[in-house]
Amino acid sequence: MSEKDNIQLAHKALAALNAHDIDGFLKLIDDAYVAESETAGMVHGREGARQMLAAMFQAFPDLRVESEEIIASSSHYVSRVRLAGTHEGTFAGVPATNRKVHWRACNVTEIRNGKAIRSRIYADNISLLRQLGVLPSAQATTAG
Repeated sequence: MSEKDNIQLAHKALAALNAHDIDGFLKLIDDAYVAESETAGMVHGREGARQMLAAMFQAFPDLRVESEEIIASSSHYVSRVRLAGTHEGTFAGVPATNRKVHWRACNVTEIRNGKAIRSRIYADNISLLRQLGVLPSAQATTAG
């Protein structure tokens, strides 16, 4: 596929996520899809992706994903995004805090025959866990 086609696929995926349209998102991935992230671990196939997205939308019912940058090649796209939502359900073992949070992530997606076959999500989970109150705030350091 062309770079333009892969950028269009990335925009479709983001639109499906923002609509909380799991079935629409699943149409964009291959049966053999594999994804990985620190919080979800390994995700296999459409059913695994369905479970991962349902868990995210349950944890953050108002989740919004804003594109900051999308770059592509003939076989991949990379999307840099900003996520925001209210933590109203369990996420990564953390019970609901009802805190409004925002964090950034980068997703590297491999494309074959017009569908995503592999994704690797790199997210700023430290920032997210700090906002949820799980980790202490970063301490400023000064030179001695």
